[in-house]
Amino acid sequence: MIGFDRPLKPEWIYETLKMIEPGENPSKYNLPFEDIAKELVGKEGKRKARTVIFRSFVYSFQEKRNIIENNIIMEWVEKYSLEQILPLFLIKILMDYEITRFITKKIRLSFDHTNQLSSAILSKKMIHEYGDRDVVKRSVRSFLRTLVHFKILEQTGTQKYHLMNKPSMLNEQAKNFLMLYSKVFLKSAMVDLSSIDSSLLYYFKEVDLKEVAKKYHSNEWEYIRDVNRNHLLMKH
Repeated sequence: MIGFDRPLKPEWIYETLKMIEPGENPSKYNLPFEDIAKELVGKEGKRKARTVIFRSFVYSFQEKRNIIENNIIMEWVEKYSLEQILPLFLIKILMDYEITRFITKKIRLSFDHTNQLSSAILSKKMIHEYGDRDVVKRSVRSFLRTLVHFKILEQTGTQKYHLMNKPSMLNEQAKNFLMLYSKVFLKSAMVDLSSIDSSLLYYFKEVDLKEVAKKYHSNEWEYIRDVNRNHLLMKH
């Protein structure tokens, strides 16, 4: 099982992707990253956080790791502000790690009547169903801290969290989500809107993907809709 063992801040991801350039060796950015993640203590912690960022936002788009290649998220970082691209960062983490999607599904079922979440109870549920105690505990802890950094959760106690108001996703952000979903998650030009993994969008207010599909029809994709089909055929 691949665990998610390092909490990330969206600022670290954004500033790292802003800094790096295609054609360079990734090792060039080892020391500069230490200045970005100043809050982290110790070279080992910074190295591991940098590894998680590069794994999701650089290496997952290319076959080799010796030279950085351009990718769609690096292009978006040049185009959008951190606030505009932040939802895509979180969604990419969810796409890359099965355990973060599994944690999300359990989070949905774990809030009490006051909208509070206990990380201890969540970990027990995860261990019971997912197994691998150490990986699960580290992943739950790291992912909950990441959700706090993304302002999705607020930590209210040692092991207590509160779900904050879900942010809205604008049409252009939803369009980019569908492009990323096709390219990264499905690895297919055909997207069935009726079977999108709901855990990927759980942390945001509900978005009408059919309206988004119609809005960008013929520009980004062909929207194929009839009695039995609700599909996008991507152009890129």
